[in-house]
Amino acid sequence: MKFSFNQASMAKSLQRIMGAVPTRMPMQSLGNIHFKLKDQALEMTATDLEITVTTKVEVIESEGDGSILIQAKRFNDIIRELPEVILEIDVQEPFKVTLKGEGMGVYTLPGGDPMDFPELPPIDSQLSFSLSGDCLKRVISKTSFAVSHDEMRPILTGVLMQIRPDELRVVATDGHRLSRIVKRGIDYTGESRDIVIPMKAFSLLMRNLEDADNPIIGIAETRASFKTDDLRLTTRLIEGHYPKYENVIPENNPNKLTINTDDMISTIKRVSIFANQISHQVKLTVAADSVLLETEDPDLGGRGEEKILANFEGAPLEIAYNSNYLMDVLKQVETDEFVFALNTSNDAAVFQGTTVDGAEDFLILLMPIRLK
Repeated sequence: MKFSFNQASMAKSLQRIMGAVPTRMPMQSLGNIHFKLKDQALEMTATDLEITVTTKVEVIESEGDGSILIQAKRFNDIIRELPEVILEIDVQEPFKVTLKGEGMGVYTLPGGDPMDFPELPPIDSQLSFSLSGDCLKRVISKTSFAVSHDEMRPILTGVLMQIRPDELRVVATDGHRLSRIVKRGIDYTGESRDIVIPMKAFSLLMRNLEDADNPIIGIAETRASFKTDDLRLTTRLIEGHYPKYENVIPENNPNKLTINTDDMISTIKRVSIFANQISHQVKLTVAADSVLLETEDPDLGGRGEEKILANFEGAPLEIAYNSNYLMDVLKQVETDEFVFALNTSNDAAVFQGTTVDGAEDFLILLMPIRLK
């Protein structure tokens, strides 16, 4: 088989699938991209057995049908270094791949038998629904920062999707912070289902989705798929029971602290320079019209202290947080001001912007550090 393509088009398609090529390979064939040419349409597939990504490549001209495995890293490297010209791949038996272009050199790559590429089970979707690309990207970006990196608790290394009639809830937590976003008015009327998507799959989706896309999400027993016009990502679901996160969300945090978002972010950046490098603790002393932020590193020496204006409805209190976690929360705020809903110095705080879209409910919970 033989086909030609534009370098820029191929480079873009490679960017979409290279994240699915494993760095550690239990099977040698997984280091390859599977090329399949049929009826002048070219598909490329990469997989690490957990996540599979297939994308289409625009073909200028082609001869014959067929398939071939090509080393992923080497092919990606040479395509990236070539200029934006028309390139041609010619596959000769047995599995010899020649890459050339007008005014360019000739490159020979060892191909592989496509029969060696793992045959993955098809997605027999038990339910499916469509979501706009901008909506899917938003719910991922608003929750992914709270995903755990602790492999000892694999269920928390994914993102929980709770699919309900007319509603989608997306949740992530690492035990120290929790983010939940609820989108109402989605086009789904089937049965309720809870699934946990690996963070790697969502990272690849974020890299490839356009706001104008309308991916179709298909859910089977152990896998999920996300399909657009020119991309299909399939992922294995994380098995297990996600913690009952609703139980840790405070029903009533009566004390409301309202602060300018930019002021809080810039102040934390300054005082956290002097925080302990292990705990990253920043202490907040909250009064009626101000917040005093304090950090100290007794091991290396140094102390930071700064006061900012605020409005607090409640009795004065002292509370401490991990400054890195607090910054992650503040980066999600989209309003000029944000509200801490507090109870005591030992209870979780709830963060919300001062304005909330009627079709969306976005909540972040942050656990404090105990003051000694």
